[in-house]
Amino acid sequence: MVRAQALGLLVLIVGLFAAACASGGDAGVRTEGQAPLPATARGGEMRGIWVTRWDYRTEADVRRVIEQAASIGATDVFWQVRGQFDAFYRSSLEPWGQELFFDRKAEYARDPARADPGFDPLATAVEAARARGVRLHAWVNVFPMWRGKTAPVDPRHPLNRNPGWRLHNDKNEPQPFNDHYVVANPTDPQVQDHIVRVCADIVTRYRVDGLHLDYVRFVSDALDPKHLYPGDAASLARYTRATGRTQVQSTQERAAYGDWIRSEITKVVTRIKTEAVAARPGVVLTAAVWRRPELARDRFFQDAAAWMNSGVLDRGMPMIYTPELAQWTDDLKAWRAASPRANMTPGMGIYMHTRPEQMIEQASAAAEANCSGVAVFAYSSMFDSVDPNQDKSARESALRAMRRTTMQRLWSAGSADAGTGGR
Repeated sequence: MVRAQALGLLVLIVGLFAAACASGGDAGVRTEGQAPLPATARGGEMRGIWVTRWDYRTEADVRRVIEQAASIGATDVFWQVRGQFDAFYRSSLEPWGQELFFDRKAEYARDPARADPGFDPLATAVEAARARGVRLHAWVNVFPMWRGKTAPVDPRHPLNRNPGWRLHNDKNEPQPFNDHYVVANPTDPQVQDHIVRVCADIVTRYRVDGLHLDYVRFVSDALDPKHLYPGDAASLARYTRATGRTQVQSTQERAAYGDWIRSEITKVVTRIKTEAVAARPGVVLTAAVWRRPELARDRFFQDAAAWMNSGVLDRGMPMIYTPELAQWTDDLKAWRAASPRANMTPGMGIYMHTRPEQMIEQASAAAEANCSGVAVFAYSSMFDSVDPNQDKSARESALRAMRRTTMQRLWSAGSADAGTGGR
């Protein structure tokens, strides 16, 4: 039945999109004056959109993004408020994210401590989302400290103030700067305390509907395999105190060390739930997790299936970013085997999708796997963004139009009995 409905919807979308292209219009994006789509789908289905920190710089940007998300039927927006131990809201714990000052680079470089965007992006997003009946989740990158080959220019940044928080190896050398993230040591109690304080600060000061964790895992791709990370004396001493073990040499010993790191990451997630999220009843804790449970657990020390099964996470969101239906379905089966009764909403990497049927078939497969809706990565794959790296070519603009048309029609198809979102 689900497959038949998906096929019928595909025929409708293809016809509408072709008509829109022929007329030069966009059949899938509501214009001013049309009635808003319901914000909460039947049966608690989630229709989520991730919005990155590159997608907004001004108050007008924030309001436009929320309006566009609501206009295609989104029930939940995952709004990035922390990228690399920085803040996209007014914080006394971390400095402003430098992406907010892309248009004022010289001013920011002269005195980053005095730079101010002139508004509070998170407060604006919360207000705009409530006005449109959309749930707003504050999206936090947990362990990344910095991305780039040089240190932050802001002297207040935690990487500059607390260099010992950075991951170090068995030569007591910090993780080298690279094209990807350098990360905080997830086993450091000071790092753990700081992360929990940041999460509690967001939840208690802003009326968010949820807290969303990302990069809540161990880095692996950018680490030299010849060295042990974390391998500094303090980390090894903590390991010995916790386990009684003193050696991390053999394959078996390294596996035991990995088990300890995994348990420390789980400790952080548990503390976020019990010490931060619990401070405001009704706020839900979600996390973007690796595409398969065994990869998450073994490669990234992210025991996400256990978090979901124990209820530490209110909803798990596996990032199954692929254009291939076979991989999508196989990964969903793996997650359902690992967490058969957990509340789960898979993430679709629609930036990889070039045909409507890819989105429709994946959403259909998610429903068949008893998932509560889907979330799409990302906003900038459907709408024009202020992200300076967005491809503005005619081809990519057409793909964005196709994706938003498809998602609007897909999300509208089951909305007849919907209620109202937000709290």
